[in-house]
Amino acid sequence: MRNRKLSLFQQRLRYLSKGNFHGVSGNWLAKQCESLSSGVFEFASVTNCPVKISAVNIKAGAEIFQSIVSEKSGKNFGKNFDCEVGLASFLYAHIIESKPSVVVETGVANGITTNVIMKALEKTGGVLHSFDVDPRTENVYKGNSLWNFHLLEGNFERDLELQISGIGKVDLWIHDSNHGYQWQAFEYDLAVSTLNSSGLIVSDDIDASTAWGLASKSIFKKSFGVFDARKFFGVATI
Repeated sequence: MRNRKLSLFQQRLRYLSKGNFHGVSGNWLAKQCESLSSGVFEFASVTNCPVKISAVNIKAGAEIFQSIVSEKSGKNFGKNFDCEVGLASFLYAHIIESKPSVVVETGVANGITTNVIMKALEKTGGVLHSFDVDPRTENVYKGNSLWNFHLLEGNFERDLELQISGIGKVDLWIHDSNHGYQWQAFEYDLAVSTLNSSGLIVSDDIDASTAWGLASKSIFKKSFGVFDARKFFGVATI
């Protein structure tokens, strides 16, 4: 256990100083965002946090995440496609407390994030629209609440724009799909044009490219970074 904690600490130091193999460092992100937090609990306590989330709901989200991971991790893709506990617990707590009516997520994979979101929406109401390019992901949720799966085909950018236009305004947009710069930049632009004025955009892997940091200086009103177990996720207002 001690060696594992030391290894995790060393990994965090590498990410903060150098970033991941294809992306940017935490130091660079810190200069682009309002703040960079070391975890969800710290993020929830910062004075300019754009959302109100309680420790009780964060903990409940973490427990739900662990249960879903044990059931679904690796079902469609490798475990490295799973989201991490920080992002999952944040999304659960935010949905429980903010009660968004329309939620969009891009990237389904093993359905970890999808099922965490749906666990919250089962309590609050609302609908989730999930987009993926692989038809294997269309059956990851088996509950009775409002979940709509959308398969992207052909020109993915054009198809996503077309299908989103049929949904209307969105309250919460979650990016967890292609983490390359071109797609992230495209999707952040599309999210901003689609979200309600009080809407929120959440993105996993904001350290994978410069897209989040550049959007923080151009199209986001305020943006924040949160360190998860091995990467950063971002939260932004528009």
